[in-house]
Amino acid sequence: MNTENQTVRDIMLPLSGFPCMKESGTVQEALRQLRSFCPLGNSRPCGFSELLVVDDKGGLVGRVTQQGILRVLFSSLLEPMDIKPFAGRTIDYSDLATLLNGVLIREGINHLNAPVGKVIEKGIRVLPAATGLLHAMSIMVISNETVLPVEENGKLVGVVKLAEVFGALGEELISTKSK
Repeated sequence: MNTENQTVRDIMLPLSGFPCMKESGTVQEALRQLRSFCPLGNSRPCGFSELLVVDDKGGLVGRVTQQGILRVLFSSLLEPMDIKPFAGRTIDYSDLATLLNGVLIREGINHLNAPVGKVIEKGIRVLPAATGLLHAMSIMVISNETVLPVEENGKLVGVVKLAEVFGALGEELISTKSK
């Protein structure tokens, strides 16, 4: 199919093929969803780095990324602070990395039940399903997006991945050159 006529609708993943969760969920639920979601029924995770958050009517609220979750779970590690120099090993603290690992994991556990609202990125760009592939590519490259939600008739219907746009455009370039 010629990419001049192809639209986002032709290559998008349906909503059932992308991790989603309700806005009433927790950070722990988002973490589990990102680690385990695979629409293919495969027992191994499919490697998604973000998920969409929807309201009770299925409308888009925003997205949650791995980075957003990590910022909440390990907030004290990721915020600027005055760190005093480590004076060296002692019998009580022979391995600072082990000590910090335990502290940071406990801190992360304390934030697992935080509402997912703490990590939702709102106001993300949404593409209409009728968007042409070249237009979608330009939006995604300029805004440095690898995944964007897709709407049709005001309803969230799926996502388009830059990898799919890249594949379709690359195929068109190669087939046109071969003619």
